[in-house]
Parts: sequence; structure tokens; C-alpha cells
Amino acid sequence: MPILSLGMPGHGESTRPSMKTDIGFQKVAAPEGVRNVGAPVKAAVFGTEIAAAIALVAWQAPKLDGDLAVFVFLLGLNVLAGFMTINIYGATRISIGVAFALTLIVLFGIPGAVILAPVGAVGRGIGRRKLDFEVLTNAAFLTLVYAGSAASYELIADVGPHNPSLLMVAGGALATVVSFTLNAALVAVNRRLRDNLSFHDFLEQHAWLPPYYIAMGLVGITLAAAYDALGVVGVLAFLTPAVMMRLAMKQYVDKTAENVEKLKQQNTALQDANVEIQRVSDELRLSYDGTLEALVNALDARDQETKGHSIRVSHYMMDIARAMGIKEGTQDWTDMPRGSLLHDVGKIGISDTILLKPAKLTEDEWELMRRHPEIGYNMLRQVHFLQGPAEIILAHHERWDGQGYPRGLREKDIPLGARIFTVVDTFDSMTSDRPYRKAKTTLDAMNEILRCSGTQFDPLIVEAFLDIYEKWVVERDVLHGLVTARAA
Repeated sequence: MPILSLGMPGHGESTRPSMKTDIGFQKVAAPEGVRNVGAPVKAAVFGTEIAAAIALVAWQAPKLDGDLAVFVFLLGLNVLAGFMTINIYGATRISIGVAFALTLIVLFGIPGAVILAPVGAVGRGIGRRKLDFEVLTNAAFLTLVYAGSAASYELIADVGPHNPSLLMVAGGALATVVSFTLNAALVAVNRRLRDNLSFHDFLEQHAWLPPYYIAMGLVGITLAAAYDALGVVGVLAFLTPAVMMRLAMKQYVDKTAENVEKLKQQNTALQDANVEIQRVSDELRLSYDGTLEALVNALDARDQETKGHSIRVSHYMMDIARAMGIKEGTQDWTDMPRGSLLHDVGKIGISDTILLKPAKLTEDEWELMRRHPEIGYNMLRQVHFLQGPAEIILAHHERWDGQGYPRGLREKDIPLGARIFTVVDTFDSMTSDRPYRKAKTTLDAMNEILRCSGTQFDPLIVEAFLDIYEKWVVERDVLHGLVTARAA
């Protein structure tokens, strides 16, 4: 497919996207459907461009008038500039050729412009050692753009002026604007057909080009004025700043491209490092969770009466957390299951004579038993990844009305995880068999939780509990069986 030029020859080129590649002003992956639908439309567009360009050349080229030696000289400079393009990160090519093209338009008008386009396209084809259909379609495209640019100049100023004037400056400015606008519009239509790239996105990608066009347009007008005043000698004299601009642009772009490449390499290294960190993090998380489950199983082995209780309440807790909109992956989401699994870890510090006593505990024994939240908290708070769960453990016997222990917290002073835990802990405890009593029905447990809403429990969490209560009733027998199997 052809090379498209965003303006005059050799000053803003970019490869027209082909059916097989994603080369263009900027790489964009096109949906397959867009490519298939756009193919016949593009064929019609290219055919129309070629036919219109041939008609323009046949109509206008014979009208060429003026100093042919100067015309050939400027044409040669333009082609030569096309061999010295500057790649902008592989997506767009620019050169100082726009200045020579505008000078040629000012001095020779539309006839010069329609000759310039195919000659410039062939010159670039020779430069890349490939004369093919791209050269034809690119020549046609540029012929339309240059003809429009030259026609806009002629609306304001005379072709081949004998004296520099403000009208020449105004005409050159308009020609530059029209060249950019026509070129951008035609290329944007092509990108819309093929890549489904919106016009807004296309213009945003190339917002950097207009200032470049303005600068090159001013140089082109200056060259025309120099020729009018001093002839070819004047053009040669003003070539020096144009060449210096090209050299400065090349050095700047090369250095920028070098820095961009370094940044890409560093970014790739960072991405690789991030993948490795994520892998290690996942392994650590699995190791942490495995360690926690092993600890829970050790606690269950010590207190057979509550075997599997921690795993079940952890399951219930995450159901309510999800129902309340806690986002997965957040710190709260991570802390809650760990806090629920380890809520009774402080019982390690309670004597077996108290913990396993079959009879009713005395007041002093209850006082010692009520210390297990603080014991568990003190055990885990020094472990960084368990600091959040430690707060849940410390508060898991607090009550909404402030009558709980160990700190007598009330309402939202109690951590959310602990408020959820008290509901699920009560439900599982009431619906599980104990040596000293049989399990209550799920309906009785629900009624008890409703009765204590606003006193022992957070009313909002009770509402969430009611929303998933039916699900728990269905899952209860299955969950008890799975937990018993895992704990065995």
C-alpha cells in the first residue's frame, strides 16, 4: 500500500496501513471486521484518487510557466530532501522538503505543484529501491494535496510575484494550512476505514505537527522572497539555515529516540521484575495461608468441641463481606478471613483446666477466659501481614451496644471485620452441636440474631445476613461435612 504524506513531499510522511501490517502514523491493531468491511471502500477511494490526479496533471502540467531551470533546481532540492527524511520513532517521517515545495508553489502555482507530486513520489520510490503500486497511489494522493494547496495560494496572491508582499506571506500561510488540513483529513479517513481510529484520536496523536508546518512554511516563503530579490544565489544563501534546521532536528530526534529506547528497556526490565515480585508475592501468600490453616488445625486438635468452627465462620464471613460490597483484593478483604481463622488463637494462653473444663466456669475462670482476645492480639500484632487480623481478633467479642470485652467498644468504633464476625460466629455456634447441648435450628439461630440486632449486632450486618440466610441454610450440611473432612 502507498506511503502517505502528511503535507508537502518528504516533510511529514507515514506508511499507509496495509492489509497485512499495522504500520501507520501509529501502530493500532485493527479489528478483523473493520479490515474486511473497509477493503472495497479503500479500493474505491484509491481508484478515485488516481483518476482525479491523472486528470489534474493532464489539465495543469502543460500550463507550466516561468524559469524552467529554477523549477528543476527547486524540484531537485525537494527530491534530495526526500532522501534525507528524519524518522519520528518509526511512525512518521519529516524533512525540510516542505520549504522547497512551498517555494515552488509560490513561483509556479498549480502546474508546478501537480508535476512536483509524481516526481517526488518516484524519487522516494527510487530512494527505497522499490517502484510499485505504492508509488502510484502516493503520487495521486500528493497531487490532490499539492493542487489544493497551490489553489489556495492563488486565491490570495499572484504566482511568481515580482516583489515580496504581505499578500505572498498570507497566501503562503493559507497554502500551508490547507496542505496540512487536506493531508490530515485524507489520512484520517483512511485510518477510520481500516483501524476504526476516531478523528479525535488521530488529531490528538499528531498535535505536534502544526508548529513544524508553520516553521517550514515561513522558510519556504523566505526562499521565494530571496529568489525574487537575488535569484538562485538568494536561494542558495538561504539554504544554510534550512540545512542547519534539518541537522538540529536530526540530532534532537536521534537523541530523543535513544532516550526513548533506554526508557523502553528500563520499562521492560521493570515489568519483568514486577512479574517476578508478583510470583514471589503469590508464593508467600500461599505459604502464609497454609501456615495459618496448619495453626488452625492445631487449635482444633486441642479443642475438639469446636473442630472446624474457624473454617466455617471464615466461609460465612466472606459471604457477608461480599454482600456488603467489600472489594476483593483490598486489605479488608485479605484481613477478614485471616482474622476469622485465627480468632481463637489466644486460647493457646488459656490453661487446659479452664479451656476443657466440662463444668460451668467460675467467675475467676471466666475472667481468665475473657483474656484470650488480648492474648491473641499480642501474639500476632508484631507480624506485619497479621496486624489487620490482630485488630479483628482483639475486638471479636465486642458488642454493638458497648457491653462487650475487652475494651467495651461500641458501634462503628468496632472494626468492621469484628462486627461481621460476631454475627457469623453466633450463627455457627448456635447451629453446631456441643457436648453440653444440641445444635439449634437455623431458624432459631436467625430469630436470635434478629432479636439481638442493635444490641449485640450491627443492624446493617444483620440485614446482609438476612439477604444470604437462605443460601447458608442450603449450604450448611455440605459445609459441615467438608470442614469435618478437611479437619480430620
